[in-house]
Amino acid sequence: MVEVRAHNAEVVADVDVCVAGGGPAGLGAALAAARHGARVCLLERYGFLGGNFTVASVGTICGLYVAEGGSWAYVTRGIAEEVAEGLKGTGAANGPIPFKGTAVLLYVPWAAKRLFDRLVGEQENITLFLHALVSDVVLDGDRLEAVVVATKRGPQAVRAKAFVDATGDADLVVHAGAPWTIGDPGQRQFASMQFFLQHVDLSAALAAGPDALNQAIAAHGDHLSRDGGALLPTFRPGEVIGAMTRVRAADDGPLDVTDLAQATYGELEGRRLAEEAAAFVKEHVPGFADAFLADTAPALGVRETRRAIGQYVLRGDEVAGLARFEDAVAAGAWPQEYHVSGRSTEYRSLPEGGYYQIPFRALRPQGVTNLFVAGRCISADHDALASTRVMAPSMALGQAAGTAATLLAEDELTVDDLQRSLKEQGAFLG
Repeated sequence: MVEVRAHNAEVVADVDVCVAGGGPAGLGAALAAARHGARVCLLERYGFLGGNFTVASVGTICGLYVAEGGSWAYVTRGIAEEVAEGLKGTGAANGPIPFKGTAVLLYVPWAAKRLFDRLVGEQENITLFLHALVSDVVLDGDRLEAVVVATKRGPQAVRAKAFVDATGDADLVVHAGAPWTIGDPGQRQFASMQFFLQHVDLSAALAAGPDALNQAIAAHGDHLSRDGGALLPTFRPGEVIGAMTRVRAADDGPLDVTDLAQATYGELEGRRLAEEAAAFVKEHVPGFADAFLADTAPALGVRETRRAIGQYVLRGDEVAGLARFEDAVAAGAWPQEYHVSGRSTEYRSLPEGGYYQIPFRALRPQGVTNLFVAGRCISADHDALASTRVMAPSMALGQAAGTAATLLAEDELTVDDLQRSLKEQGAFLG
C-alpha cells in the first residue's frame, strides 16, 4: 500500500443533473433531462458515446420489440424508438428481424456513433466531457455533492443537484458507499469480443442460410469458445460482424472487469479468440474464403458486473411472470438470455406477446437520496438482469432515471409526476 496525497479538484461544471456513463442508459438519461429543461453534464470514459452500441460493436439492438397481432411493436418507446428509427431512416439499420421468438434490429456501429454525437450536440444545455473516468465522489451526508473524474490535468469535479449512475459497473454507487453486489461464478455473465470481417461474398454467405455458422461449429468447431453465434451484415459491402466468442478469466470463470488485471487479461484474450474465430469462419463457412479479419471492437462487450442494491430488487421470477408494478417506469420483453456456463447460450422466452414492468424503486439505490441508477447496474438479481441488461431496456431505464433526476432537482419528484412526464415523452410504461 502507498499513501496517495490529497488533491483539490477544480469544479468544471455546476449543473442540475450529472449523468455518469454515455452508453445506452446514459444517453437516455442525458437526453431526457436536457429536453425537460435541466442543465446536464454527461461524462463518458471513452472518446465517443454509445457504450455497448459502439465500444463493443454489438451490431444488434435487442429488447426493442414485443409480438403484437402477428407482427412486432415497440415495447421500449420514447428515446429507444427514436434511436432505432433514426438509424433506420438513414439506411443504417434493418429490422425487426425475427430471432429466438422475438426480434432484433441490425445496425451499423459507426452510424450509431455519429447519431449519438448529433443527438447530444443538438442539446445546448448538455455539457459533454469525453475521456472522463469516474474516480471518486464527494458526499454531503446522504446526498452526492459532486462526481470526481480522472483527467490528464488531475482530478476535476462536476457538481450537481441530482446524479444518474449509468456507468454499467455502479461506479457512483460504490464510491458513495451505498450497498451493491456482484454475482459469483455461475451467477455472472461472460463477456464477448465482437470482430469485423471484410471482403465477404455476401451473396454466397446469405445463400448458405442462417444456420451455416452453427452447422460448421457443430462439425468442426469443438476448439472454439462458443458452440454457436451469428455473422451480422453491417450493410456496408462485404462487411460482417462476428458475434461468436466467450471471454473467460484466466481461471476459466467470468471476468470482473472492475479489476485492472482481469480487465487487461480479458481484452488480450478477447482479441485472441476473435482471431481464432475469424480463421475458423474463413475456412469453414461459405462466402468467407476470401474474407479477412479487419478489426475487433474497441473493447470487450461486458454483460454483468456490479449492481446496486436498491429500494427494490427486481427478481427473475417477476420478469418471467410478466410482473406489474404501481411505480412502473419502463417495460421489457427480451428473453432471459444467459452466457454463464460452458460454451452454450441459453434463452428462456417470455410468454408470447407478454412484457414485464420495471419499478422505479429498482432505480433508487439505498442510502443516497439524490442518486439514480440505470442500465445493467440497476437493482435486479442475476435472473432479472438476464433480460433487462440489453440495450433497448437500458435506454428506457435511462430515460426514466434522467427524468426522475430532473424532477428531483426541481423539488417536484413524485411517482405520479414521473410517470406522467414519461408518458408525455412517448415512453411506454405498460
